[in-house]
Amino acid sequence: MERTRRDTTFSPPLPSTPLQNALSQHGDQPPTNGKKVLFPDFNVGSAITDRIPLIPHDFATRKIKAAEYVDLWYFTTEGLKEASMATLTADDDTFGLLRTDAGLAFQQINATKASRNAVTDEHLTWDQIMTARLNIITSATSHGWPPKYTMTLAKFYINLESLKATGTNPRTLIRYHAIIRKAWHAALKGQGTPFDLSIINNTVLGQIEDQIRDHDHQEMKRQASKLEPE
Repeated sequence: MERTRRDTTFSPPLPSTPLQNALSQHGDQPPTNGKKVLFPDFNVGSAITDRIPLIPHDFATRKIKAAEYVDLWYFTTEGLKEASMATLTADDDTFGLLRTDAGLAFQQINATKASRNAVTDEHLTWDQIMTARLNIITSATSHGWPPKYTMTLAKFYINLESLKATGTNPRTLIRYHAIIRKAWHAALKGQGTPFDLSIINNTVLGQIEDQIRDHDHQEMKRQASKLEPE
């Protein structure tokens, strides 16, 4: 009886691309770290907008989401540059306790830490404030601030800019901005009576102008005393 011959011809597998390998290996497999990954939906064929994405420091983003006060520096060119150059470290997976309105919650440590390079509003330049105002309003809008809030904030900066154009000392406006914006957020959180930020209080503005004038006068006297012969 004649045996049937087997076909011993070897056919090598077709080469596959890295993308094909990734799809075949990870298609519907759950993450190996045990964490559930959420995939928000998007429209196929929709490209990113023409504007460079605004990605502030994690600390600033958390503050904006909670409608809390945050130094405007995080939205300056310098602050955004630092955020874009930040790299992940081993500490990024470290969690700490964060107090919220609903109680204590776990939060990544890197998101709770302020930048060591942050500058308070009072020490910003006028140009930095004018640059950062657009960025903070954009961030606030994207994180769900009510239009009433964002419009008030926008009008606040418009009114400050108008005062600058009519000759008000920029140093006075910088200090007014630093004091009043912080007071606005504090009032919204129950530390005082809420008010319309966009309305410039000329009495307070005058008091700040007097403080700056007195400070300059004292500084001039101090400098002059150094020049007097002993």
